[in-house]
This record gives sequence, C-alpha cells and structure tokens, in this order.
Amino acid sequence: MGETFLAKGKRGHAFLREEDGTTVLVKRKNPKSVVDTLANEAYFTNLLNGVGVGPAFISYDKESGELVREYVKGEEFRRWLPAAGRGEIKALLLSILKQCKAMDDLGVNKAEMTRPWKHIIVTPAQKGVLIDFERCRETQLPKNVTQFCQFLCSTSLAAKLKNKKIIINNKKLLELAKIYKQNIKNNSQEENAKIFNEMVRLVEDG
Repeated sequence: MGETFLAKGKRGHAFLREEDGTTVLVKRKNPKSVVDTLANEAYFTNLLNGVGVGPAFISYDKESGELVREYVKGEEFRRWLPAAGRGEIKALLLSILKQCKAMDDLGVNKAEMTRPWKHIIVTPAQKGVLIDFERCRETQLPKNVTQFCQFLCSTSLAAKLKNKKIIINNKKLLELAKIYKQNIKNNSQEENAKIFNEMVRLVEDG
C-alpha cells in the first residue's frame, strides 16, 4: 500500500494512496506545526457529507492522527476558470452558492469563502467540490453565503466573469446578502429562503 507525496501545507502533509483499487487522499499533521487541525477537519468532512458537501470521508485514526478521504480529481477553480464556458461557470457558481446555503442551514462556518480560489476543485464532470475543512466551526451565525456573495462581487472575480459575459448585479446581490445576514441573526428562516432564491436568480440572470 505505497504512498505518493502530494502536497505540504503549514499544518499538514497530503499523500495519495491506493486502497482496494481506488486512489484516496491521506493527510497527516506537519511535524513542524504546533497546531493539529486534522481531528477538526475529519469531524466536519464527515458532518458535511450529510448535506452533500465535500469529498467523501473515509476514516480518521485518533492515535496516528491520520485522515483518509476521497481524492477529488480535477482542477482548482482559479486554474479551471480561464478555459471554462459561460454556462459552465454559472452552473458551478450556483452549485457552490447552494452548498454554502447547506452549510449555513447546518450551522457550520467554513471561514474561507471570501477567497475560495484554491478551495473549490472542479472535476472533469464540471462538478464543484469544496475541500479543506480544518478551519470549520459550528456557530449560530454562519457566514458562508454572505462571504461567497462578497467573493462574487470582488474585483478579482468580477473582472474575470465580465470577460466571460457574466455580469451579476453586485449592488443588488450585496444588498440581499446584508438582509440574509440580518435574517440569520433574527432566526428568520422562512424569509431567508426567499432572499436566497433572489440571490440564485441574480446569478442565473448574470
């Protein structure tokens, strides 16, 4: 059961391993890191699978600190975007927005949705998969949707979308995001469902 080194991060190292004819991703703590986030990532990867978010959780060994999950084959969003078509991009953005809503409904905050360039993997089937949940936490005030709306309206992304003839009404989207955030504070779930549907239509119409 040999392994191939994949990547090194501040808090963990990633490897690829063959298990039962399938390639899986293995994460271990970076020996130089004081903080161990793998237990947290394992917990939230497993939890979020329940709402269709993230790569499939396989196992976590508390003693060795080894996390094993599905290896998602594809490209980072930042590398996929330049060659993607208008329809493909809109479909992907809508998918990620809906995944953000699923996390919000579960009361989980990913904390990285304002700049998710490297945290979205696009598969060959054009499916967007969110990865890396080590910074997740449970909260009554999740911000995934509002942060992703900020990303959609950011200068860095808006210019790229404009080149693809995708023009989202940023002012309106940010207004809706502000209302959405306030509704979360007020626990107005029914009203927020309506606001979210308006957000979806803005992206669809972009």
